[in-house]
Amino acid sequence: MNQTALVFRWYVVMQLFGLVALPITRRLFRHLPDRGYGLSKPLGLLLTGWVLWITTTLGWNSNTGGGVWSALFIVGVGGLWAACYPMNRPSGTAANTTPKASKSGTTTAILLTEVVFLIALVAWVVARAHMPRIQTAGGEKWMEIAFLRAILRSGTFPPHDPWLSGFAISYYYFGYIIIAMLTRLTAISPSIAFNLGIATLFALVCTGAFSLVYNLASIAQHEERGWWPSVGGVLGALLVAVMGNLEGALEALYARGVGPAAFWAWLDIRNLQEPPPSLPAGHWVPDRFFWWWQASRVIRDYTPWGTPQEVIDEFPAFSFILGDMHPHVLALPFVMLAIGLALEIYQRLRTGADLHRWSVYRWEIRSPLSAWEWGLYAICLGGLGFLNTWDFPIYVFLVAATYALASVRSLSLSERFSRFLTLLVPTMLMGIILYLPFWVGFQSQAGGILFNVFNATRLPHFLVMFAPLLFPIVVFVVRQARVHAVSVARLFSWTLLSIAAIWLVVGGVMGIAVGIALISGRAQTAPLAYLVAWVRGEPIPGLEGVADAHTLIPHAVLQRLLNPWTAMLLFALLVVIGMILLPARNERSDGRRKTRAEAFPSDVTPFVLLLIATGGLLAVSVEYVFLHDVFLSRMNTVFKFYFQTWVMWAIAAAFVWSKFLRQGRVGVMLVGLTLVIAGLVYPALAIPARAREYGGPVTLDGAAHLAQSHPDDYAAIVWLNEHVPDAPVILEAPAAQGGAYVYESRVSAHTGLPTLLGWAGHERQWRGNYDEQARREPDIERIFTTTNPEEVLPLLEKYDIRYVYVGPVERARYPASGLSKFDALMEVVYRQGEVTIYYRP
Repeated sequence: MNQTALVFRWYVVMQLFGLVALPITRRLFRHLPDRGYGLSKPLGLLLTGWVLWITTTLGWNSNTGGGVWSALFIVGVGGLWAACYPMNRPSGTAANTTPKASKSGTTTAILLTEVVFLIALVAWVVARAHMPRIQTAGGEKWMEIAFLRAILRSGTFPPHDPWLSGFAISYYYFGYIIIAMLTRLTAISPSIAFNLGIATLFALVCTGAFSLVYNLASIAQHEERGWWPSVGGVLGALLVAVMGNLEGALEALYARGVGPAAFWAWLDIRNLQEPPPSLPAGHWVPDRFFWWWQASRVIRDYTPWGTPQEVIDEFPAFSFILGDMHPHVLALPFVMLAIGLALEIYQRLRTGADLHRWSVYRWEIRSPLSAWEWGLYAICLGGLGFLNTWDFPIYVFLVAATYALASVRSLSLSERFSRFLTLLVPTMLMGIILYLPFWVGFQSQAGGILFNVFNATRLPHFLVMFAPLLFPIVVFVVRQARVHAVSVARLFSWTLLSIAAIWLVVGGVMGIAVGIALISGRAQTAPLAYLVAWVRGEPIPGLEGVADAHTLIPHAVLQRLLNPWTAMLLFALLVVIGMILLPARNERSDGRRKTRAEAFPSDVTPFVLLLIATGGLLAVSVEYVFLHDVFLSRMNTVFKFYFQTWVMWAIAAAFVWSKFLRQGRVGVMLVGLTLVIAGLVYPALAIPARAREYGGPVTLDGAAHLAQSHPDDYAAIVWLNEHVPDAPVILEAPAAQGGAYVYESRVSAHTGLPTLLGWAGHERQWRGNYDEQARREPDIERIFTTTNPEEVLPLLEKYDIRYVYVGPVERARYPASGLSKFDALMEVVYRQGEVTIYYRP
């Protein structure tokens, strides 16, 4: 079928999910100017996905097309109930506090949202058609297509792990269920749906960002008409999903030869630290292979002995250009939904809505949500844990902090903290309970929290990453500080006290940990192992035999302490916002104290400041702590936290720009516009560079390139997808020695059939150990190499292997004598070119 027709079919199905959820959306987001229309599609997808997953997991449904339709029907019935059921107002509410919206304003918002969605979808479909390849390296696409196809082959949940037969997927796979739903209802090949799914995620993020900034600007403007909210919404989509960091502009300057060699050496960004080409010989378009990848590796860390450590600092535009269907990208539309849920709570309380009262034993709990609304909040926020686990606590915190912040009455700090906990704790618990089957079977590589003793983010690197967003934010916060008469002396002192306090905590805990390690003799993780060895005078792990090794540890700590500038910037930002938001009252000009409602009349400034502060907390946290994982560095923690910082700061920055534009602040706009243009250099150059790297025919089929590069494997994979139903175990050559990002495991990746072992290194990341992989590796080697049938048959039975795949990879890796035995042991069901597939009944 013509691929344009497939895109249209996909678009129609996407509209169906949005329409089914629209009645719920309009009730749930009734205090927002657009009634949450821009979030209806993510809400429809998430609710339908949850219904499908939970009913199938409990055995009440099946993971089939019919199962998806039944889940969609249940959501539709819920929408009808939401539309028809009388709205329960809290006791004591004299009138409906839902703000009146003009029909023309809401209609305009709906039309603009659909225009943004359609333009973004078509634009990224075209982009993906020019870079469609599902490839082994430069991302994790084989893992992602393996998960998608495995879910489509699984009749029940949890789905089987395609790279560790006999086990369920041990990963946050909810996003793949959602893409699989769309794939089933559209009846499109998964290798095409993969690229359509990425284009859809891009479009949903653009519309979600548009909706959020549109609503913020409309509320701040005290009306829903006019162009400024729409301009702000477009800026939101641009800053969140399209704009890159400044590394793209630096690449262009470096390629042209602008700047002395000393500057590039000082900047110390990998691949840019060497002297640039001479100015006459340079050109503005970078031509280094894969240069655009460097934008996600701006931050540089070093071990105490000077070895570079990789740090990931992705942002949405990079992820979409890379084309990975990874959990942090799959979760992004639902992150927009979570921010919208927080904004709805803020707007409810800002407009004077009374609280619902719940009685729990002897306690009376006040909540901004009715019971059914709280349930929906728990489903949406809990779903983030299943989509991208890191996001769950972040956005539950944001919603609960919004409730604590947003009040028309004056509350003490303790009262606000009480409100924070009354929403945070039950929502987090219910979010876990609603997804309990996932959590029960989930394994993780996480091993606690480690302190970041040796590395501070250099301020130049941080500004390369965030300057286009940080500039308008800093200007906005400074302006608010002036309005609220924040004392510079208090700001300076509290910033220094904050840094000193956190170092006291870090130093104290590390001192206790070193003492315990010295007594127990156990210190297995860096940096603790380095410090213990230094105290004992023993060889530093990794530096045995180096004469001056013991001077490196104190030198690294000293350098860390002498580089506090990024932390100081972030702490200053947080302290200013705290001084503005935390006091319950402010002085009026007549000497009496004024309430927060008077301090922030009909405004969303506190909510925008809370977004900025939450992003700042995430950014500053990685200066001191990181999650202990298999990488033994802060690489993954920076990746996950900076990604969410970008989202929150981009929304805040877009809102600020909409205000500056409306106010005509020319000087600020010129500086900011320069930074935004510099940020847009990255997508402008990276998208065509990525397309040139592909260099193949325009198509949405991500597996089509295999037909040219590996025709025999491609033909066999097509045959397996057409002729082998369900999920029998197949044996193919695994990635060697626990490897990943290799061609091995191509059959399981592109069919979803479970194999004994795929990319074993990834299995270690997902499960936190290498036990099962280590047991299977010698058995796989024996099956392929031995010539003794009596050795092979028990192993085939043990692992319930039904198909053995012998292709070019297996013929190159294993002896012909070992492979030829399968002719006598098993039935040949496919033979073409270099590929033979054997079947055991």
